Amino acid sequence: MALSPDRRLQFRILGALALVVGVNVGVLSVLAWSGLRVAAASGWSRPAVVGVPFVVGAVLLGAVGLVALQARYGSRSAVAGLELTASEGDGPRNVAGRVQRLATQAAVPVPSVAIADRTEPTCLTVGSRRSPTIVVTRGLLAELDDDELDAALAHEVAHIANRDLPVVTAVAATVAIGDRLLERERLLRRVLENAVMLGLFTGVGIFILAVPILVTGVVYLVVSAVARALLGVNAIALGLFAKTREYAADRGASQLIGDPAALASALETLADSRPKRDARLHASATLGIVSRPLPVSADDDDGEDHWVERFLPPVSLEGPADPRGLNRGLVWLHVRVVRPAVAAVRRLLGWRPATHPSTEARIEQLRTLERRRADAS
Repeated sequence: MALSPDRRLQFRILGALALVVGVNVGVLSVLAWSGLRVAAASGWSRPAVVGVPFVVGAVLLGAVGLVALQARYGSRSAVAGLELTASEGDGPRNVAGRVQRLATQAAVPVPSVAIADRTEPTCLTVGSRRSPTIVVTRGLLAELDDDELDAALAHEVAHIANRDLPVVTAVAATVAIGDRLLERERLLRRVLENAVMLGLFTGVGIFILAVPILVTGVVYLVVSAVARALLGVNAIALGLFAKTREYAADRGASQLIGDPAALASALETLADSRPKRDARLHASATLGIVSRPLPVSADDDDGEDHWVERFLPPVSLEGPADPRGLNRGLVWLHVRVVRPAVAAVRRLLGWRPATHPSTEARIEQLRTLERRRADAS
Protein backbone atom coordinates (compact mmCIF):
# COMPACT_ATOMS: atom_id res chain seq x y z
CA MET A 1 0.00 0.00 0.00
CA ALA A 2 1.68 3.21 -1.20
CA LEU A 3 1.35 6.08 1.26
CA SER A 4 0.50 9.54 -0.08
CA PRO A 5 1.50 12.72 1.80
CA ASP A 6 -1.00 14.07 4.30
CA ARG A 7 -2.40 17.24 2.66
CA ARG A 8 -3.31 19.00 5.90
CA LEU A 9 0.21 18.42 7.15
CA GLN A 10 1.71 19.86 3.95
CA PHE A 11 -0.06 23.20 4.46
CA ARG A 12 1.17 23.39 8.05
CA ILE A 13 4.70 22.54 6.96
CA LEU A 14 4.63 25.43 4.49
CA GLY A 15 3.66 27.80 7.31
CA ALA A 16 6.46 26.51 9.54
CA LEU A 17 8.94 26.74 6.66
CA ALA A 18 7.95 30.37 6.04
CA LEU A 19 8.53 31.11 9.74
CA VAL A 20 11.97 29.46 9.69
CA VAL A 21 12.93 31.46 6.59
CA GLY A 22 11.64 34.62 8.27
CA VAL A 23 13.80 34.00 11.35
CA ASN A 24 16.88 33.56 9.16
CA VAL A 25 15.97 36.75 7.27
CA GLY A 26 15.83 38.60 10.59
CA VAL A 27 19.22 37.27 11.74
CA LEU A 28 20.91 38.06 8.42
CA SER A 29 19.28 41.50 8.33
CA VAL A 30 20.77 42.36 11.73
CA LEU A 31 24.17 41.11 10.59
CA ALA A 32 23.96 43.04 7.30
CA TRP A 33 22.87 46.25 9.06
CA SER A 34 25.67 45.90 11.62
CA GLY A 35 28.22 45.27 8.87
CA LEU A 36 27.13 48.33 6.90
CA ARG A 37 27.20 50.52 10.03
CA VAL A 38 30.71 49.37 10.90
CA ALA A 39 31.84 49.93 7.31
CA ALA A 40 30.33 53.42 7.28
CA ALA A 41 31.96 54.30 10.59
CA SER A 42 35.34 53.21 9.22
CA GLY A 43 34.97 55.56 6.25
CA TRP A 44 34.23 52.90 3.65
CA SER A 45 32.24 54.33 0.75
CA ARG A 46 29.50 52.00 -0.32
CA PRO A 47 29.52 51.13 -4.05
CA ALA A 48 26.46 52.22 -5.99
CA VAL A 49 25.55 48.60 -6.68
CA VAL A 50 25.08 47.95 -2.94
CA GLY A 51 21.66 49.54 -2.72
CA VAL A 52 18.57 48.54 -0.78
CA PRO A 53 17.23 46.12 -3.45
CA PHE A 54 20.62 44.41 -3.62
CA VAL A 55 20.85 44.04 0.15
CA VAL A 56 17.25 42.78 0.45
CA GLY A 57 17.79 40.26 -2.32
CA ALA A 58 21.08 39.06 -0.85
CA VAL A 59 19.53 38.67 2.61
CA LEU A 60 16.53 36.74 1.27
CA LEU A 61 18.72 34.49 -0.88
CA GLY A 62 21.06 33.92 2.06
CA ALA A 63 18.14 33.02 4.33
CA VAL A 64 16.79 30.47 1.87
CA GLY A 65 20.30 29.03 1.51
CA LEU A 66 20.71 28.76 5.27
CA VAL A 67 17.39 26.94 5.62
CA ALA A 68 18.41 24.56 2.82
CA LEU A 69 21.67 23.82 4.64
CA GLN A 70 19.82 23.35 7.94
CA ALA A 71 17.35 21.00 6.27
CA ARG A 72 20.16 18.93 4.75
CA TYR A 73 22.70 18.86 7.55
CA GLY A 74 20.75 19.90 10.65
CA SER A 75 20.02 16.31 11.64
CA ARG A 76 23.73 15.81 12.31
CA SER A 77 23.46 18.33 15.14
CA ALA A 78 20.33 16.64 16.47
CA VAL A 79 22.01 13.23 16.82
CA ALA A 80 25.52 14.44 17.63
CA GLY A 81 27.13 12.35 20.35
CA LEU A 82 24.81 9.35 20.01
CA GLU A 83 27.63 7.04 18.81
CA LEU A 84 25.68 5.67 15.86
CA THR A 85 26.77 2.47 14.14
CA ALA A 86 25.45 1.38 10.76
CA SER A 87 23.40 -1.78 10.85
CA GLU A 88 25.35 -4.70 9.41
CA GLY A 89 23.25 -6.93 7.22
CA ASP A 90 19.74 -7.17 8.55
CA GLY A 91 20.91 -5.99 11.97
CA PRO A 92 19.64 -7.07 15.38
CA ARG A 93 16.10 -8.46 15.28
CA ASN A 94 16.16 -8.09 11.47
CA VAL A 95 15.54 -4.36 11.90
CA ALA A 96 16.97 -3.45 8.49
CA GLY A 97 14.87 -6.13 6.80
CA ARG A 98 11.75 -4.84 8.53
CA VAL A 99 12.50 -1.27 7.40
CA GLN A 100 13.12 -2.39 3.81
CA ARG A 101 9.81 -4.28 3.72
CA LEU A 102 7.84 -1.35 5.12
CA ALA A 103 9.52 1.21 2.84
CA THR A 104 8.87 -0.93 -0.24
CA GLN A 105 5.26 -1.32 0.84
CA ALA A 106 4.91 2.45 1.28
CA ALA A 107 6.68 3.18 -2.03
CA VAL A 108 9.32 5.44 -0.47
CA PRO A 109 13.14 5.34 -0.70
CA VAL A 110 14.50 2.57 1.51
CA PRO A 111 16.16 4.22 4.54
CA SER A 112 19.46 3.08 5.95
CA VAL A 113 19.39 1.93 9.56
CA ALA A 114 21.70 3.10 12.36
CA ILE A 115 21.85 1.70 15.86
CA ALA A 116 22.39 4.02 18.82
CA ASP A 117 23.96 2.39 21.85
CA ARG A 118 21.47 3.94 24.27
CA THR A 119 19.20 2.34 26.84
CA GLU A 120 16.45 4.94 26.30
CA PRO A 121 13.90 3.21 24.03
CA THR A 122 13.10 5.40 21.03
CA CYS A 123 13.60 5.78 17.30
CA LEU A 124 13.84 8.77 14.97
CA THR A 125 14.45 9.59 11.33
CA VAL A 126 17.15 11.93 10.09
CA GLY A 127 18.50 12.94 6.69
CA SER A 128 16.60 13.92 3.56
CA ARG A 129 13.66 12.22 1.87
CA ARG A 130 15.96 10.84 -0.84
CA SER A 131 18.53 9.59 1.66
CA PRO A 132 16.85 9.01 5.04
CA THR A 133 18.25 7.14 8.01
CA ILE A 134 16.18 5.58 10.75
CA VAL A 135 17.98 5.63 14.10
CA VAL A 136 16.96 2.89 16.52
CA THR A 137 18.24 2.61 20.08
CA ARG A 138 19.14 -0.71 21.64
CA GLY A 139 16.67 0.13 24.36
CA LEU A 140 13.85 0.16 21.80
CA LEU A 141 14.91 -3.24 20.43
CA ALA A 142 14.88 -4.62 23.96
CA GLU A 143 11.53 -3.12 25.02
CA LEU A 144 9.18 -3.80 22.09
CA ASP A 145 7.83 -7.11 20.84
CA ASP A 146 7.75 -7.92 17.11
CA ASP A 147 4.38 -6.32 16.35
CA GLU A 148 5.23 -3.19 18.34
CA LEU A 149 8.64 -2.92 16.67
CA ASP A 150 7.04 -3.13 13.21
CA ALA A 151 4.57 -0.43 14.24
CA ALA A 152 7.30 1.90 15.52
CA LEU A 153 9.34 1.48 12.33
CA ALA A 154 6.20 2.00 10.22
CA HIS A 155 5.68 5.29 12.05
CA GLU A 156 9.12 6.44 10.93
CA VAL A 157 8.51 5.29 7.36
CA ALA A 158 5.26 7.28 7.38
CA HIS A 159 7.26 10.41 8.22
CA ILE A 160 9.28 9.84 5.05
CA ALA A 161 6.10 9.37 3.02
CA ASN A 162 4.66 12.59 4.45
CA ARG A 163 7.78 14.52 3.33
CA ASP A 164 8.10 16.30 6.64
CA LEU A 165 11.81 15.63 7.17
CA PRO A 166 13.27 18.85 5.65
CA VAL A 167 11.32 21.33 7.76
CA VAL A 168 11.51 19.35 10.99
CA THR A 169 15.25 18.92 10.45
CA ALA A 170 15.63 22.68 9.91
CA VAL A 171 13.71 23.33 13.14
CA ALA A 172 15.79 20.69 14.95
CA ALA A 173 18.96 22.47 13.82
CA THR A 174 17.68 25.69 15.41
CA VAL A 175 16.74 23.75 18.54
CA ALA A 176 20.29 22.36 18.66
CA ILE A 177 21.64 25.92 18.64
CA GLY A 178 19.27 26.77 21.49
CA ASP A 179 20.49 23.68 23.37
CA ARG A 180 24.06 24.90 23.23
CA LEU A 181 23.11 28.42 24.26
CA LEU A 182 21.21 27.09 27.27
CA GLU A 183 24.26 25.05 28.26
CA ARG A 184 26.34 28.24 28.10
CA GLU A 185 23.65 30.02 30.11
CA ARG A 186 23.87 27.44 32.90
CA LEU A 187 27.67 27.68 32.91
CA LEU A 188 27.59 31.48 33.10
CA ARG A 189 25.00 31.30 35.87
CA ARG A 190 27.26 29.07 37.98
CA VAL A 191 30.22 31.39 37.40
CA LEU A 192 28.11 34.42 38.31
CA GLU A 193 26.70 32.77 41.45
CA ASN A 194 30.14 31.71 42.67
CA ALA A 195 31.65 35.13 41.99
CA VAL A 196 28.85 36.91 43.88
CA MET A 197 29.05 34.57 46.87
CA LEU A 198 32.86 34.84 46.94
CA GLY A 199 32.62 38.62 46.91
CA LEU A 200 30.00 38.69 49.66
CA PHE A 201 31.87 36.33 51.97
CA THR A 202 35.24 38.04 51.55
CA GLY A 203 33.80 41.53 51.91
CA VAL A 204 36.43 43.50 50.03
CA GLY A 205 36.26 40.93 47.23
CA ILE A 206 32.99 42.41 46.01
CA PHE A 207 34.88 45.53 44.92
CA ILE A 208 37.68 43.56 43.29
CA LEU A 209 35.22 41.34 41.42
CA ALA A 210 32.76 44.10 40.57
CA VAL A 211 33.85 44.50 36.94
CA PRO A 212 34.06 40.75 36.17
CA ILE A 213 30.66 40.24 37.82
CA LEU A 214 29.15 43.07 35.77
CA VAL A 215 30.61 41.77 32.48
CA THR A 216 29.58 38.19 33.23
CA GLY A 217 26.09 39.37 34.17
CA VAL A 218 25.67 41.28 30.91
CA VAL A 219 26.90 38.32 28.84
CA TYR A 220 24.58 36.01 30.81
CA LEU A 221 21.59 38.25 30.11
CA VAL A 222 22.39 38.44 26.38
CA VAL A 223 22.88 34.67 26.04
CA SER A 224 19.73 34.00 28.05
CA ALA A 225 17.69 36.46 25.97
CA VAL A 226 18.85 34.95 22.66
CA ALA A 227 18.26 31.40 23.92
CA ARG A 228 14.74 32.26 25.13
CA ALA A 229 13.98 34.03 21.84
CA LEU A 230 14.98 30.90 19.95
CA LEU A 231 12.86 28.86 22.33
CA GLY A 232 9.86 31.07 21.60
CA VAL A 233 10.36 30.87 17.83
CA ASN A 234 10.74 27.10 18.05
CA ALA A 235 7.54 26.92 20.08
CA ILE A 236 5.64 28.72 17.32
CA ALA A 237 7.21 26.65 14.53
CA LEU A 238 6.62 23.38 16.35
CA GLY A 239 3.08 24.43 17.20
CA LEU A 240 2.29 24.85 13.52
CA PHE A 241 3.01 21.28 12.54
CA ALA A 242 4.50 19.09 15.29
CA LYS A 243 1.28 17.58 16.62
CA THR A 244 -0.27 17.19 13.16
CA ARG A 245 2.99 15.55 12.04
CA GLU A 246 2.79 12.86 14.71
CA TYR A 247 -0.92 12.21 14.19
CA ALA A 248 -0.36 11.86 10.43
CA ALA A 249 2.54 9.44 10.97
CA ASP A 250 0.42 7.38 13.37
CA ARG A 251 -2.34 7.12 10.76
CA GLY A 252 0.15 6.24 8.05
CA ALA A 253 1.73 3.53 10.21
CA SER A 254 -1.72 2.09 10.93
CA GLN A 255 -2.39 1.86 7.19
CA LEU A 256 0.95 0.17 6.56
CA ILE A 257 0.72 -2.54 9.19
CA GLY A 258 -3.09 -2.76 9.28
CA ASP A 259 -3.01 -2.91 13.07
CA PRO A 260 -3.50 0.40 14.93
CA ALA A 261 -3.58 -1.49 18.22
CA ALA A 262 0.07 -2.56 17.78
CA LEU A 263 1.20 1.06 17.49
CA ALA A 264 -0.95 2.03 20.48
CA SER A 265 0.71 -0.75 22.47
CA ALA A 266 4.16 0.45 21.38
CA LEU A 267 3.37 4.01 22.48
CA GLU A 268 2.11 2.75 25.84
CA THR A 269 5.33 0.78 26.34
CA LEU A 270 7.49 3.78 25.45
CA ALA A 271 5.42 6.14 27.61
CA ASP A 272 5.80 3.85 30.62
CA SER A 273 9.59 3.94 30.32
CA ARG A 274 9.96 7.69 29.75
CA PRO A 275 12.32 9.59 32.06
CA LYS A 276 10.76 11.62 34.85
CA ARG A 277 12.42 14.83 33.74
CA ASP A 278 10.73 16.59 30.83
CA ALA A 279 13.46 18.00 28.59
CA ARG A 280 11.61 18.23 25.31
CA LEU A 281 13.75 21.10 24.10
CA HIS A 282 16.60 18.75 23.12
CA ALA A 283 16.88 18.56 19.34
CA SER A 284 16.57 14.78 19.18
CA ALA A 285 13.23 14.99 21.01
CA THR A 286 11.89 16.98 18.05
CA LEU A 287 12.55 13.99 15.79
CA GLY A 288 11.76 10.98 17.97
CA ILE A 289 8.64 8.81 18.02
CA VAL A 290 8.00 10.06 21.58
CA SER A 291 9.15 13.20 23.30
CA ARG A 292 12.40 11.77 24.64
CA PRO A 293 15.67 13.68 24.36
CA LEU A 294 18.84 11.71 23.64
CA PRO A 295 20.91 11.61 25.67
CA VAL A 296 18.90 12.61 28.73
CA SER A 297 20.96 15.24 30.54
CA ALA A 298 20.34 15.95 34.20
CA ASP A 299 19.42 19.47 35.17
CA ASP A 300 21.97 21.06 37.47
CA ASP A 301 19.26 21.96 39.97
CA ASP A 302 17.38 18.64 39.91
CA GLY A 303 17.02 17.29 43.42
CA GLU A 304 18.88 20.20 44.97
CA ASP A 305 17.93 23.40 46.73
CA HIS A 306 18.43 26.57 44.79
CA TRP A 307 21.71 28.36 45.60
CA VAL A 308 19.78 31.11 47.41
CA GLU A 309 17.94 28.60 49.58
CA ARG A 310 21.18 26.90 50.67
CA PHE A 311 22.24 30.03 52.56
CA LEU A 312 18.97 30.47 54.46
CA PRO A 313 17.81 28.65 57.63
CA PRO A 314 16.23 25.28 56.69
CA VAL A 315 13.44 25.59 59.27
CA SER A 316 9.72 26.32 59.15
CA LEU A 317 7.75 29.26 60.44
CA GLU A 318 6.77 27.14 63.45
CA GLY A 319 10.43 26.58 64.41
CA PRO A 320 12.22 28.25 67.32
CA ALA A 321 13.00 31.95 67.15
CA ASP A 322 15.94 33.66 68.82
CA PRO A 323 15.33 36.48 71.30
CA ARG A 324 16.07 39.15 68.73
CA GLY A 325 13.66 37.67 66.20
CA LEU A 326 16.38 37.55 63.53
CA ASN A 327 15.86 33.86 62.80
CA ARG A 328 12.09 34.27 62.46
CA GLY A 329 12.56 37.20 60.10
CA LEU A 330 14.91 35.19 57.88
CA VAL A 331 12.54 32.24 57.87
CA TRP A 332 9.60 34.46 56.95
CA LEU A 333 11.65 35.93 54.09
CA HIS A 334 12.61 32.44 52.97
CA VAL A 335 9.13 30.92 53.05
CA ARG A 336 7.04 33.90 51.93
CA VAL A 337 9.34 35.62 49.44
CA VAL A 338 12.41 33.66 48.33
CA ARG A 339 10.86 30.23 47.91
CA PRO A 340 7.86 31.43 45.78
CA ALA A 341 10.20 33.61 43.70
CA VAL A 342 12.60 30.73 43.10
CA ALA A 343 9.71 28.43 42.16
CA ALA A 344 8.38 31.01 39.68
CA VAL A 345 11.79 31.43 38.06
CA ARG A 346 12.24 27.67 37.83
CA ARG A 347 8.89 27.32 36.08
CA LEU A 348 9.80 30.08 33.67
CA LEU A 349 13.24 28.72 32.85
CA GLY A 350 11.94 25.14 32.71
CA TRP A 351 9.24 25.86 30.14
CA ARG A 352 9.60 23.87 26.94
CA PRO A 353 7.61 23.86 23.70
CA ALA A 354 5.53 20.73 23.13
CA THR A 355 7.10 18.62 20.38
CA HIS A 356 4.45 15.88 20.42
CA PRO A 357 0.77 15.52 21.23
CA SER A 358 0.10 13.67 24.45
CA THR A 359 0.54 9.90 24.31
CA GLU A 360 -2.99 9.47 25.63
CA ALA A 361 -4.45 11.51 22.74
CA ARG A 362 -2.45 9.51 20.19
CA ILE A 363 -3.55 6.22 21.68
CA GLU A 364 -7.17 7.37 21.65
CA GLN A 365 -6.90 8.21 17.94
CA LEU A 366 -5.40 4.78 17.25
CA ARG A 367 -8.17 3.06 19.19
CA THR A 368 -10.71 4.96 17.08
CA LEU A 369 -8.96 3.75 13.94
CA GLU A 370 -8.98 0.21 15.33
CA ARG A 371 -12.73 0.38 15.99
CA ARG A 372 -13.37 1.64 12.47
CA ARG A 373 -11.22 -1.16 11.05
CA ALA A 374 -13.13 -3.74 13.09
CA ASP A 375 -16.49 -2.29 11.98
CA ALA A 376 -15.40 -2.32 8.34
CA SER A 377 -14.43 -5.95 8.54
